[in-house]
Amino acid sequence: MHLGPVKSALDLSEDKWETTFRTNLTGSWLVSKYVSRQMISFNQRGSIINMSSISGVNCTHSPGSVAYACSKSAFNTMTQVMSMELANHKIRVNSICHGIFKSEITEMLIQKKWLKNVVSKTVPLREYGTTDPALTSMVRYLMHDSSN
Repeated sequence: MHLGPVKSALDLSEDKWETTFRTNLTGSWLVSKYVSRQMISFNQRGSIINMSSISGVNCTHSPGSVAYACSKSAFNTMTQVMSMELANHKIRVNSICHGIFKSEITEMLIQKKWLKNVVSKTVPLREYGTTDPALTSMVRYLMHDSSN
């Protein structure tokens, strides 16, 4: 889900920038922080799985989304650092960086001409993702202890 305004870096307000970071980075950090504290206090090994975005890895998918892409890039870095910090507690931390999926939430966004242009230039199959078993299989795998 795209939780950020579609504006160029020059047109984006500081408030929208901060809101995007609070939603996409700070909120996720707080959840991960308190979940991992609980896991450690109960000596519980396991997995934290973060849902990120391809925009945090490859910004060619997100022109006009500087706040979103930067927040997701920071989110991916947070995941990597937490993975290293929590490894001694046998807690795995991973991100799934998916592209845009067809859903009720993205229906309006998918109709935008600019997004169709981006997809035609940057997505090799020229298709949006679907909520099929492939994504849920990835989550199930990362949850399982054999994924270490």
